[in-house]
Amino acid sequence: MVPILLVLALAQSPGDLLVQQLRPLPTPLPALGRSDGSVDPVELRRRDLYRQIRQLENEALPALARGLSDPDVRLRKNVALALGALAGTWWDPSVPRMNIRPVLGALTAALRDEDPSVRAWSAQAIGEIGPEAAPAVPSLIVLLANSDEGSRNSACIALRSIGPAAREALPALRKALEDPSIDVRRFAKRAIERIDAR
Repeated sequence: MVPILLVLALAQSPGDLLVQQLRPLPTPLPALGRSDGSVDPVELRRRDLYRQIRQLENEALPALARGLSDPDVRLRKNVALALGALAGTWWDPSVPRMNIRPVLGALTAALRDEDPSVRAWSAQAIGEIGPEAAPAVPSLIVLLANSDEGSRNSACIALRSIGPAAREALPALRKALEDPSIDVRRFAKRAIERIDAR
């Protein structure tokens, strides 16, 4: 008789197996390297997992989308963070960007997550998609009114990255110029400038 855990492991795709390994990683990403110049073994593990996910390309996307709705908030956080890192150049400019456009629907749904980090990192990952993320604009407008400052900041950042395709967000962004947070006001101003650029 085959043990049930082995059966479950065999039934999972390579993408699912990699995505599940993101679960224990700490979030957010560390700000600085170690003072001795070495790299934390946990961060080496993160880099290796990201590299393997990137190699799977589109084959990994369904597993990443599933990870965004996992019951464990640790996995949802790490998947949202990974999607932004994989799609952008801010984390490791030496590697090519991954096209995460096929998971836009899952990222948009994650904007309603109960965890503020999942919402914020999902919004920023949406922004990495650029103008093709325009279908998420209505959900980002809703996020602009969220009580969590980080979510509002990330909505502004995403809308700025979407650019002129986010024109319908201009009224909400102009309202955000009166936000109690100086950061939200600053990010809203930048988004307006980018969207309204002629």
